[in-house]
Amino acid sequence: MTTTKKNKDWYSLSSTEFQTPPPRPEGTYLEDRSMLTMRVMEKYSKGPQKGLTTVNVDFNPDRQTRIVLGMCPEWDPGFPPYNIAKLAGVVKTAGYHCKAFDMNVLAYNDYKKNKWDIPFNPWDGPRDWHWIGEQYWKDLHKFVKPVLDLEIEKMVAFAPDVIGFSLYYCNKEPTDYMIKEIKKQLPNVTCVIGGPNTHYSYFKPDPWYDIVVNGEGEQPLLTLLNQIDAKIKVESEETFKNTKIIRQDEKERVNLNNLPFPDYSDFPMGSYKFPNGALCAISRGCIAKCTFCEETHYYKYRQRTAVSVFEEVEHMYYTHGTNVFYFTDSLVNGNLNELRAFAEGIISSDMEISWTGYARCDGRMDDDFYRILAKSGCVALNYGTESGSQEVLDAMDKKVTIEEMEANFRSGHLHGVGAMTNWIVGYPNETPRMFEDSMTFLWRHRNNSLVVISSGSGFSVGVDTIVGQNFDKFNLQPFYYYDHWITKDFTRSIAHQIVRLKTFSIFSDQIVSKEHIAKPTRHNLAARHYTIEYLDDTIQNEVDFNYKDFNYNIISTGISNFADALVNDVWPLWHALWRMRGGFKMNLKFNYEWEREEWGERNAAPVNADLFFEIDHDGNWSADFDWSYDQTHIDFEWTEDWIDTQMQNTPRYQPVGPVYQLMDFTRDASSAAVRARKLAWKGDARFKDRDAWDAWKFDEYLASERIFAENRDRDFSFKFKWKNNGQWLN
Repeated sequence: MTTTKKNKDWYSLSSTEFQTPPPRPEGTYLEDRSMLTMRVMEKYSKGPQKGLTTVNVDFNPDRQTRIVLGMCPEWDPGFPPYNIAKLAGVVKTAGYHCKAFDMNVLAYNDYKKNKWDIPFNPWDGPRDWHWIGEQYWKDLHKFVKPVLDLEIEKMVAFAPDVIGFSLYYCNKEPTDYMIKEIKKQLPNVTCVIGGPNTHYSYFKPDPWYDIVVNGEGEQPLLTLLNQIDAKIKVESEETFKNTKIIRQDEKERVNLNNLPFPDYSDFPMGSYKFPNGALCAISRGCIAKCTFCEETHYYKYRQRTAVSVFEEVEHMYYTHGTNVFYFTDSLVNGNLNELRAFAEGIISSDMEISWTGYARCDGRMDDDFYRILAKSGCVALNYGTESGSQEVLDAMDKKVTIEEMEANFRSGHLHGVGAMTNWIVGYPNETPRMFEDSMTFLWRHRNNSLVVISSGSGFSVGVDTIVGQNFDKFNLQPFYYYDHWITKDFTRSIAHQIVRLKTFSIFSDQIVSKEHIAKPTRHNLAARHYTIEYLDDTIQNEVDFNYKDFNYNIISTGISNFADALVNDVWPLWHALWRMRGGFKMNLKFNYEWEREEWGERNAAPVNADLFFEIDHDGNWSADFDWSYDQTHIDFEWTEDWIDTQMQNTPRYQPVGPVYQLMDFTRDASSAAVRARKLAWKGDARFKDRDAWDAWKFDEYLASERIFAENRDRDFSFKFKWKNNGQWLN
């Protein structure tokens, strides 16, 4: 009889106390153990990949240049920043004077200690929009400023020649504040910016950034420090106004195996949510090319050897007492042989660690593979599940089947490897039935060591994605509606997205499981957005994907495709709950102001509704709906003689308004955009023999402009009341 192993709770590891490093083995025992470990790993490891670029880290004790590296909030305060620690390790190994700062964890601990007077946790994922743009200055800066100011004093006292910051979408405002304040006191300091935000095609450097590094940062940072130290001009092939841009070659892949270990000597290691934790990386890039993903185009994939990863883990274990590791690369299982070799190496060593990391569901990972992972200390894998619908997965080019995903969840549960899950709600081809498939998948695996349900803010089109580089292929209009994509038939938009985001969150709250599942912390929803009462709250029906013929188009408004799709988007939630938990009655409300408070300005839409729905165990239902969609700025007047300076000052249609905006990503020419574009064009006869680096075509732009002009005054506003009843069959 097979018994299920009780899995360790990943989040319980954050409650452990900081421990001092264990004594490092010595003498003959160490030699024998090391030899055994290497032999075990050699069985699976294939050694370094070919065609990699080695970073030249030449030590020189006479270096004079001083550099500060910093990480501003907001990011996960669970672990010290790996990117900053890796760069610190590189520049210190080269002989440069470096000091690293983590303002993120300092601000987080200040929030916890001083109980900031705000009604939300700023480090809670669904609240990240409070850190962006004007919202940051309105909501958070007065609390964050004292922390930043204190660290600015320390940075200035260090007297750096160079300051370097890692830029994310949700830490730009505090980062910019620090740079400006430092430059007031050190006007000659050189500011270097890197990080994920600089990879985006739409990223434009601000004047206070002197140098931007786009791509892997180790070699460019060393090169510019060498130039500054030698008092020669920093070279760059590209500039934006006065900012120099150092862009990594599209085809280059840095060898990760011989980089110095990360340097954490400046970080308060016991102050993080995981006091014995650290981040690590097994690879860079991703083997997949999912159509929604920007990150996969940042770097070309390459895998560290198992030995290289093992040695870093061993270094952290005996140097810092680190026994909890979070692998932050796009996926830990891009190379199953190297992952197996690493796991076998940990098992054969004396180290007792717990670890997790991002992963793809993969049919090649069988029961035995999960057994080895669990034995090596793998507590959970953080899957990019995205959807429970095969059609949606295929549109995303996930190259995995629902059957393989379910097998992974069952195998993980059997051996105690939990499943953290990430979902993309509202993909362009996602029908109501496909949306319900995701809820069905979650319910079916609620007791298979499901650890986390994370849904973010739904699907959005990135410039550097395959979708973004071929709107037409994915049935999207060449314009945005409320700063979001909209389908050609107008049945999917930000308005429909908010209905699915909200109902998905409500559904996750209704999942009943044997073990705790971390879910999106949207307490406001149950507080005022909905009420629900079950006829028998003990019912937990096991369900299958056997509702393919269910008709979700129950309501016909006679108004528009937009309205029909919107008012019918609530049925997947209710149909799923009825199948799983039996009869219930619910009052569900949509309120534009409430949605803005919950999801942020950009992710809300002017949807207002008061919906009553009741159904018994036998499927007899009644509904009473009051819908109102109130599109804003309907009286906006377009400027017909608008001048596009990029088209020889020719008068064109004004492309941007408060609701509609013409989109054109073909002018973007970052390495990530070009990589995505090549894949988006693949197999499309329209782009045969086209140069992906020179993608913009005037005639194609005019065609998109005409479509935009025909639709930019379209008003989807409507009011609709509906009462009806019916019966659903099992």
